[in-house]
Amino acid sequence: MHVLATVVSMGLDEILLRALNLAGTNIALDAAMLLFTTAGASYVIVLVGVPLWLRGDREATFDFLVLILIAILVTEAIKFAVGRPRPCETLPNIRYIDGFSCREEFDPAFPSGHASRAFALAAFLGIRFQWRAGVPVGVFAGLVGLSRIYLGVHWPSDVLGGALLGIGLAVLMEIVSRRVAVYARMRQRIVEAIPHFPQRTA
Repeated sequence: MHVLATVVSMGLDEILLRALNLAGTNIALDAAMLLFTTAGASYVIVLVGVPLWLRGDREATFDFLVLILIAILVTEAIKFAVGRPRPCETLPNIRYIDGFSCREEFDPAFPSGHASRAFALAAFLGIRFQWRAGVPVGVFAGLVGLSRIYLGVHWPSDVLGGALLGIGLAVLMEIVSRRVAVYARMRQRIVEAIPHFPQRTA
């Protein structure tokens, strides 16, 4: 009964947040979570886009960059439409690390932008290059989402919402890239207009 009363009074979102918000409790864990939250920012563009381009997957690179841009725009639009405060703005005793707290965040909480980008990436790679590419990046995406809760800047439902949004946008991108002729022609023109550097041969 006591557990049930706690769930009712606090809400599942807050219970999960309290359980996972461990910022500042372990130096090694702090470093790992900071690494994932940093990599889950816009750095995914460089980490994935550049290797794809260099290996000659230029259409995939274009689709990936468009997907990330759309994920950013849609996520921000939803954030400001919903206007949900971040947990470290509304709850007492939220753990945080200097430089990675709510003071450094300019937008509302829902959905998580880090999660939407990371899961869009994972779903895109999984769809385009089969599950062997998607699974490890999916694990990475999960850790990115976890890091946002760990740092106290997102509710668990923010991360879930971002993950579902990212996956949905990746599926939509794959449909558009394969079935919408106007998009395919535009992509071809842009890709062909960019100088192609010859690939190195062994």
